[in-house]
Amino acid sequence: MLKIENIIAGYNSKPIIRDISFSTKPRELTGLLGLNGAGKTTLLKVISGLLKPMEGNCYIKDIDIYKLKEKKRARYISYLPQRSSIIYNTKVIDVVLMGITPYLGAFDSPTSHHREMAYETLKNVSMEDYAEENFLHLSEGQKQLIIIARNLIQNSKIMLFDEPDSTLDYPNKHMVLGVIKNIVGLDNKSGIITLHDPNLALSYCDNIIILNNGKIFNQLKVREINKDIILKNFGHIYGNINVVQYDGKYFIVR
Repeated sequence: MLKIENIIAGYNSKPIIRDISFSTKPRELTGLLGLNGAGKTTLLKVISGLLKPMEGNCYIKDIDIYKLKEKKRARYISYLPQRSSIIYNTKVIDVVLMGITPYLGAFDSPTSHHREMAYETLKNVSMEDYAEENFLHLSEGQKQLIIIARNLIQNSKIMLFDEPDSTLDYPNKHMVLGVIKNIVGLDNKSGIITLHDPNLALSYCDNIIILNNGKIFNQLKVREINKDIILKNFGHIYGNINVVQYDGKYFIVR
């Protein structure tokens, strides 16, 4: 579904990521792991089209995304940043309706049909009771679910999530990641998510890409991972770690 080839990208002519190549499949969630500065967010910005690479290509079903205009590209790719940029009073339903923008003309407004779609999308994330509430009055976990709903109504096949758990407490981390996992799996989408916690990646992702110093250190399929693989690969990034197994899953401890 998504193919990344030999990406080099950065800022002010200084590369942050180099020689990045990988592909994703439908119904799979891929986790990007690495320490601060490894290039996770930079890579997501490149894939979303927010940052043009110095070299390399990005294809969706053989379509070069960098040749698409912004609105057309948004029909293929949605991007959830670390924090919402909404700082003004607005209803939840109107935030979700922002996802319709790629399909509207310059002077068009969302229709009653679009509004019905927005309500149905809120049901998908169990937030329909908040449709008329002020977005700014919600908890951080609720806000993340609303932004996910906005991305859902955008109906893109590639969904990018940049640390969606960063401001959440423990229960909300698992709630939001569970919703993302279900959406990607059930709706035939392909998801890429940056995370700091390797245990969340092991619990929710189908694939893991480990970034180190701007390059891919390794790519792993979670279903094929064992204790030795975790110690070798994650230990390279996180230092002296131990691995425990519980209820069929592996967990990293220090």
